[in-house]
Amino acid sequence: MVRITQFFKISISSVLIFLVAFFTSAQSESDIMIASVSYEDSLSDKIAGKPAPKIIKLSNFQKITDSLSYTNQPYFINGDTALAYTQMITSENTSQTDIFVYDFTTQSSTNLSNSLSSEYSPTPTPDGKGLSVIRVNSEGKQELWYLQSDNGEAKKNLLPAVEPVGYHVWDGATKVLLFVLGKPQTLRLASINKPTDQGRVLDTNIGPSLWSIPDSSLFSYSKQIDEATWQLRSVDTKKKTTAKLVDMPVGSYYYAWSPEGYAVTAVESKLYQWHHTSAAKKWTPLDGLSTQCPAGISRLRFSEKGDKIALVCNHQMVTR
Repeated sequence: MVRITQFFKISISSVLIFLVAFFTSAQSESDIMIASVSYEDSLSDKIAGKPAPKIIKLSNFQKITDSLSYTNQPYFINGDTALAYTQMITSENTSQTDIFVYDFTTQSSTNLSNSLSSEYSPTPTPDGKGLSVIRVNSEGKQELWYLQSDNGEAKKNLLPAVEPVGYHVWDGATKVLLFVLGKPQTLRLASINKPTDQGRVLDTNIGPSLWSIPDSSLFSYSKQIDEATWQLRSVDTKKKTTAKLVDMPVGSYYYAWSPEGYAVTAVESKLYQWHHTSAAKKWTPLDGLSTQCPAGISRLRFSEKGDKIALVCNHQMVTR
């Protein structure tokens, strides 16, 4: 049973919510499902002397939210004992997003941020004591803030000179790789030790999915090549260079990495995997999840240990 502890509050104009979204689908109604992850031997032959890839299998599905609103951007925290996520709160024709935390022990969620601003994209900070989030201020600017994980208090604007920030991933203790909205959207590398710096642009036309590549010093992002093609690419933040990894399946641009080095993406209710050390040019299809997520999967995230995965399942459209 899912129990939600909500602290409703006065919200800012719903106009700000538009600024949070990069794609129209990013604000669709959704819920989060957790599944167990295991790996089975593949029937594929060894490639260039490397072991045959494993096949990811999911089981023990459990829906942990029950919402009629946007519920998305899951991130396992606190040694995989909890899950931070973003949820839209609507009251009296106004809406905003808050950071919620689901506790796997109590099987309940709490509104952590509970502020007058919209917050989203929760990510553990390098010091392990807080969350970095995108916070929308009263002027509609999307900024990278430090949020205390014990009481949800927003303590500091980490990059005052950079906005509008959409997504981010930490590169060590002080550097941050950023998705910055604009025409075009840009991939930037910035340092919180240089608050007046707008960051160095490393690429353009990127997607809203930034991660570190497991067992590697590289990071990854998705890039739109043309109307039909998205590409998974790597970025070396030390050399400030980027490179193509593989084209993504048609219809996908979000993805996540398992600790074992598998990138996993979704097209509607179908998952696909690709290993970053593989020479394969195509993704391997996995079992379909049409029963668990019939309206499709918009995002996913593996736990730190890799034994669980969070799936964002879209709600089916209802004709009224």
